[in-house]
Amino acid sequence: MTRPDGRVDPNGKTFRYLTMYLSIDEQSTIKNGLLNGTPVSKKIQINKQRIIDANGLLFQKVIYKNTIKTSERIVSEYSKAIIKVALKEAGMTVAVMTSTIRTPEEQSKIMLRNAKINLQKQYDLYGEVGKDVLKEYENNQKLSDKEVITLMVAKIKERERSGKRVSLHVCSEEAYKQLNIIDIGLASTQQQNKNFNKEKFTKALDSLHKEGYIERHIDETNKSNNCWHIEIKVGKKPIYNDISGSILNQLRYIA
Repeated sequence: MTRPDGRVDPNGKTFRYLTMYLSIDEQSTIKNGLLNGTPVSKKIQINKQRIIDANGLLFQKVIYKNTIKTSERIVSEYSKAIIKVALKEAGMTVAVMTSTIRTPEEQSKIMLRNAKINLQKQYDLYGEVGKDVLKEYENNQKLSDKEVITLMVAKIKERERSGKRVSLHVCSEEAYKQLNIIDIGLASTQQQNKNFNKEKFTKALDSLHKEGYIERHIDETNKSNNCWHIEIKVGKKPIYNDISGSILNQLRYIA
């Protein structure tokens, strides 16, 4: 820390790093002991092999929402590891990815569904290209959903030909493998975590963005998307499986 405060708060950042190789149950035992002022009688052992096996992220999971198609489940292990670090920093265990790569058709269906709920919110959310696509819905509301989606897809492809994209989610698989675009759902992630903490997870993602592990982080948890949008350049910086000095590699602290 730039300005260490000398405190070790239960479930605070220092506490989480001191106990980063422990399970959630083991962390809770120690945390409750600190909160209640009672000593921890259970012996908890940490050995080098335990650290090497998982580097402290064994109990963190990054999963796909069940609506994500098999063809869209192409997020790299590198990106998942970075999300796990954010979970660790937030004292959480599971992140649920609700959107990855999208086809123009899928993008149009999402935009149409949300526009029907609140069109103005969608206009506020998207840039120039998105607004053009939304106009296809606004100007043709008497048509069927299928017809409107056809118009929206045509507009997306038209703007793509001029080098403009409605969303970074909409790209080729080759491009996506280089830059993973991920939405982490607020509600889905909250349901999976006993120790859910929106503020801490947001701050952890912000921190990883500042450190260069995340290219871009947009907090959309208060928007219609209800998600954290992150973009990760695959392999940009070494992470925990690399002993080259990464801040995520705790093995370098072992004598």
